[in-house]
Amino acid sequence: MTDILLDRLVAAVGAQYLVDAEIGRGGMAVVYRATDVRLNRRVAIKLLPPELAFNADVRERFLREAQTSAQLAHPHIVPIYTVDERAGMVYFVMALVDGESLAQRLSREPQLPIADARRILADVADALAYAHERGVVHRDVKPDNIMIDRVTGRAVVTDFGIARAAAGDSRLTVTGVAVGTPAYMSPEQAIGERELDGRSDIYSLGVVGYQMLAGATPFRAANTPAMLVKHLSETPRPLHVLRPDAPSALVHAIMRALAKKPEHRWNDAAAFRAAILDQRDAGAYAEPTAEPAPTAPPRSDERQRTEPAPFYQSPFTGPAHAPPRLSRQQEPAYAQSGFPQLPGVPPMPPMPALPAYGTKADWREWRRLQRRWDEERRRREKMSFKQRRKDEELDVTRPVEERVGQWRHRAFGGLTAIGGLATINVVTSPHFMWFAFPGAFIFLGILSHAGRLWFDGIPLSRLFQRGTLPPESTAGSLPPAVPSGQRVDAVALRLASSHVLAGPHGGVVRRAAEDRIAVEDTVGRLAPAEREMIPDVLPTVTALAERVGSLATTLHGLDADVNTASVTSLQQRLAALRAEAGDAPTPEHERRIALLERQHATITELSERRGILASQLESASLALRNLRLDLSKLRSSGLGSAMSDLNSATQEARAISREIGHALDAVAEVKRL
Repeated sequence: MTDILLDRLVAAVGAQYLVDAEIGRGGMAVVYRATDVRLNRRVAIKLLPPELAFNADVRERFLREAQTSAQLAHPHIVPIYTVDERAGMVYFVMALVDGESLAQRLSREPQLPIADARRILADVADALAYAHERGVVHRDVKPDNIMIDRVTGRAVVTDFGIARAAAGDSRLTVTGVAVGTPAYMSPEQAIGERELDGRSDIYSLGVVGYQMLAGATPFRAANTPAMLVKHLSETPRPLHVLRPDAPSALVHAIMRALAKKPEHRWNDAAAFRAAILDQRDAGAYAEPTAEPAPTAPPRSDERQRTEPAPFYQSPFTGPAHAPPRLSRQQEPAYAQSGFPQLPGVPPMPPMPALPAYGTKADWREWRRLQRRWDEERRRREKMSFKQRRKDEELDVTRPVEERVGQWRHRAFGGLTAIGGLATINVVTSPHFMWFAFPGAFIFLGILSHAGRLWFDGIPLSRLFQRGTLPPESTAGSLPPAVPSGQRVDAVALRLASSHVLAGPHGGVVRRAAEDRIAVEDTVGRLAPAEREMIPDVLPTVTALAERVGSLATTLHGLDADVNTASVTSLQQRLAALRAEAGDAPTPEHERRIALLERQHATITELSERRGILASQLESASLALRNLRLDLSKLRSSGLGSAMSDLNSATQEARAISREIGHALDAVAEVKRL
C-alpha cells in the first residue's frame, strides 16, 4: 500500500518535487522526504491518505491544520510552504528538520541531562507562547511532535494536526471523542472539553518535561479510559524523588504545570518559560518552607481561587486534588507501597511521601504519619516473624532433622528460661514459687510442638537421640525440604515480574513457586512405577503456577488502573454534569455525558472482573497447596491410599486453570474496548 501511495503522490506533485521516501506516519497523515526542484531545498510533504481524503470533515480538518500552521512564523515552529490538492491527493509542504524527534531521543536515553531538558522545554514553551498569542492551541503536545535539530540542538514544534483557532467558531473536534494522545492529555481534554486554552498545552508540556527528567510519564495505564481517569484524579509522584539532582526551580515549574485545574497552572506559556529558565536556585532539590509565589499578584478577592495547590502524594490523597492539609481523621487505605509484603499479614499502607511546597502544618503532619508508619512496620515485622515460625512448625515437607533441630532449640531455650526464672525466684522470694506460672506456659508450648511432630509420624524417642538419621531413613520418611529462598525467587521471577513480586500479590506468587518446586521435588523422589501412576500431576502444577503468575500480573495492573477512587470520581463528575445539563441538555452536554458514561462503564466492568480474578487467584493458590499436601502423604500412608485424594486435587486444579484462562481472556477483551 505504501508503494502505491508513493506512486500516486509522485504523479500528483509532478516535476515540482522529487519525492524520496516515507519518513513518518501518524494517525491521519503520511510524511515523505522530498526535494523542491525550483528552490533546490529539502522539504517534507505531509499527505492525507485517499481513504481519509474522501471524508469531507477529515479533509477540512487536514486543510485547516495547514492553514493554521502557515500563519505561524517562529524559529521553534516548523514552517508551512504550500498546501495543495491534486488528483485526489491532499497534501502540504513544510520544512524538513535534519534531526530526530524527542520521542526517538527518549527511547535511546530515557532521562535527559538537566541542561538539555531545560533547553527543549524553553524552546517549546516559546513556540507555544507565540501560538497562544495568536489564538492557536496545539492540543497534541508530545515527544513525537517535537523535533530536535541535529546540528544546533534547537527544538521545533510540528503537527498542529488537531489545533484550531480559539478565537473562531469552527468545531473540528469529533463528537464524543477526546482528541489528543492519552498519556499527554490535560484533564480538561480527558473529559472532552472543546473550549480549551493555552493552559491545556502547558499541562501537556509539563508531562513532556516530567518524562524527560524522570524517564517515564507521570501516569501509566493499560487502557485509554484508565489513563484518562488518572489525569483527572491522581497526583503524580513527586519529581524530586525520581530525579534528586534536578534544580528545585525547574521541579516547581513542571509540577505546577501539572496541576489538575487550569487556574492552578502557569498563567501562560511565557510565564512557564521564565520559570523553566530561572537560574536563581540551580542546586539539588531542597525542602521548601513556603508556598511558591504566583506569576502575577492576584486580587484579594481571587487570592484563594488562583493560588496554586500544593503538590504532594500521601496515603490519604483522594480522587480530586491533594488537600492543603492532611486530615487527622482520615485513615490510610491499604495499598501497594515500597515496603515488601510480609507473608501472613496484610500489605503495608503506602509510605507517606514528602509534601512538596506544603505549609509547616503539612510537614508536622507528615512527620506524625511517618512515625505511625514506622510503628506499623515494626508491628507487622513481629507478626510476620511469628507467622513464619508457625508455618515452619506446621510444614510437613521439611526434612525430619530440620524439624527436630528446631524443636530442640526451642526446648533448650524454654527450659533455660524456666531455670533462669526459678533461680531469680529462689533468690528474691523463696517462699512463693511464682516461676511455676510462666514456666507452665513455656513447658506447654514445648509439649505442643512435640505433639505435632509425633502426629506427623516422628517418634518421640527421635527428639532425644543425638546424631542424624541415616540417608535412607531421611529419604523414606517425608518429602524433601522446603526450597531455598534463592530457588523460590528464581522460579517466582519466571512467573511474574519484580514489580508484581514487590506488590500486594507477590506473596501468592512466591507461595505458588514454592509449592511448584516442592511438588516437582516430591515427584522426582518417587519410584518410576509410582511416577507413571500420576502422569498429570507435574503438567497440572506447572500450568497452574503459570496461571497464578498471570493472574497476579493482571491484578497488579488492574490495581493501578481501577480503584474505588477512580469509580467515585467518575460518578461524581457524571452526576455534576447531569445536574448542570438539567432537563434540556445541549448537544455539548450530551457529548460529554456520553464520553463519561463510556469511561464509567469500562472502569466498572474492569472492577467487577478484578473481583473475579482475585477470587480465582485464591482458589488457584489453595489448589496448589492441596496438591502439595496430598503428595506429602505418599511416604507416610502409601501411594494407594493417597491416590484418590491426589486425583481429586489434580482434577480440581485443572478445572481452576481452565476457568482462570477464560477470565484472563475476558479481561483482555474489556481492555481492548
